[in-house]
Amino acid sequence: MVKGNAPHILSFINLKGGVGKTTTAVAVAEILALEARQRVLLIDLDPQTNATVNLISEVEWGERDHAGHTIAQLFEDKINNQLPPKFDIECAIIRGVSTVDGGIEGLDLLPSSIRLITLQDHIPGVAMKGHFTNNPLDILKKALHPVIDRYDYIIIDCPPSLGAVTHNGLRISTGYVIPTIPDIVSTWGIYQIVDHVRGFAADLGQKIEPLGIVATKVQNNKLHERVMDDLAHGRLGKFNPSGVPQPHFFKNWIPQSVDVARGADHEAHLRTLNNKYGPNAYAALQGLTREILTLCEANTQ
Repeated sequence: MVKGNAPHILSFINLKGGVGKTTTAVAVAEILALEARQRVLLIDLDPQTNATVNLISEVEWGERDHAGHTIAQLFEDKINNQLPPKFDIECAIIRGVSTVDGGIEGLDLLPSSIRLITLQDHIPGVAMKGHFTNNPLDILKKALHPVIDRYDYIIIDCPPSLGAVTHNGLRISTGYVIPTIPDIVSTWGIYQIVDHVRGFAADLGQKIEPLGIVATKVQNNKLHERVMDDLAHGRLGKFNPSGVPQPHFFKNWIPQSVDVARGADHEAHLRTLNNKYGPNAYAALQGLTREILTLCEANTQ
């Protein structure tokens, strides 16, 4: 990346868990780094740490978490600001991560921690510390400042909520992606996300546009077929009480695949991304990544 160019920063969000959000975010990050030759940082903001243990072993994660080299330590330092800070962005970022072929050059990870579960409710209180000059929305932004210009793309795996942790991700985002299973329950919260982010961005005076909706875990049944047709033609309006326009629907959708679940196994000795995700899901994820690249490049022109 040319020095001074701002990276594309994309948050992956859904209010419902289990929709393939993390798998999609990780796969897009891997393909961007390995095949598009982009410098990529994946930030795991989800306390479930699924993106983290998809890219590094649980043993390494445990050691780093114990040493304070995760995103949780960043927030904990701000919450307990009477203590000397322990978080160091250079120590926390892990370089060349992936379960594939010993790691992917150009793909870095800022790992998460389950400790975020207990910390996240205390983050808004940061505003009351330091003579009321600390903005709890800017914690992640300030931490990334020394390293942000190293990257072409930053992919953020957000928790399934619109709380303070997700707001930290959105605060630095240039856009966001909504992965969803094409069923009633999983798509129900799409307009709440779009409406909330629109209001959040307006309050900040910044632009955070939805890049699109991607269908995940797609099965060959009538319900998925009908909902995907509704999404493709912008007919998800029955879930839209506020009149917010439906975001773009990506042409590439991700099929349900047992290979995807196997892809996080660090003992599987995976050699390629095709091995990790299976040929059908991998081809779809490649197509999705190309769509994302095209949209991001168009947005910078």
